[in-house]
Amino acid sequence: MSQELMVRYEAGGQEITLSQSDVKNFLVSGDANRVTEKEFKLFLELCRFQKLNPFLRDAYLVKFGDKDANIIVGKDFFIKRAYANEKFKKYTAGIIVLKQNGDLENRAGSFYAKQVESLVGAWCKVEFTDGTYFYHTVAFDEYNTGKSTWASKPATMIRKVALVQALREAFPEDYQGLYDSSEMGVNEEVLPSREVGLINDNQRKNLFKIAENDKDIVKAIMVKYGYENTSDIKEEDYQSICDDIKKLVSLNKEEPEVIDADEVEVVEEVEEEEDFLKGTPFEG
Repeated sequence: MSQELMVRYEAGGQEITLSQSDVKNFLVSGDANRVTEKEFKLFLELCRFQKLNPFLRDAYLVKFGDKDANIIVGKDFFIKRAYANEKFKKYTAGIIVLKQNGDLENRAGSFYAKQVESLVGAWCKVEFTDGTYFYHTVAFDEYNTGKSTWASKPATMIRKVALVQALREAFPEDYQGLYDSSEMGVNEEVLPSREVGLINDNQRKNLFKIAENDKDIVKAIMVKYGYENTSDIKEEDYQSICDDIKKLVSLNKEEPEVIDADEVEVVEEVEEEEDFLKGTPFEG
């Protein structure tokens, strides 16, 4: 059996541990069981190289049927990374419209009158702190799928294509290998927006309920699993943490049996309890 793929790196000031199981169980949109080991490896390495946090939806792995998997990055990440670059000043983006009189207009934003105007493309201007700029245009026909979001919000979609492509060409080192769903023909509706892998507020409250509001017990078990805050607990660890809290509560309630010192025997239950408490403030 091959060893599970795993990478560790820092992203946004957080230490990220990303495994093949994490990706398969939480981060694949579509058919997770059809993702190949090569595709898992490419996703893991791209996240590590570009310092993406897929648990915050910086990146998605999309797989349907036997088609090659797509690695998609959210638009918000493109913008966030641009503002982190000291050379970036600002961007302006809009659409290219064919007006009723036959003139083309590069218009800011994404509004146009569908009844009398035709959407033909989009543009984006990226300005640098040294006073220079980069200008980019894209054609609507080259990206329009006519389906889903492209059918309902065509101007928004083509403007986004222009924006992410302009940023990638303006800062190639920052965006190497990163593509948005609008460029790849991936339906945005299949991409979940909720941050994954972390427990919710009700689950956090339940930890203290199980511990009978004993904060020391919750803290002890969190230390055992390497967590400092309950807000950082991953869903995959939640049930095990609950089970360990229950066990520690039970151990604290047990009253020691008074026995003759000469009859004391080392039993397996004591050893198991000592093993369970290893790595917690209750050890020893």
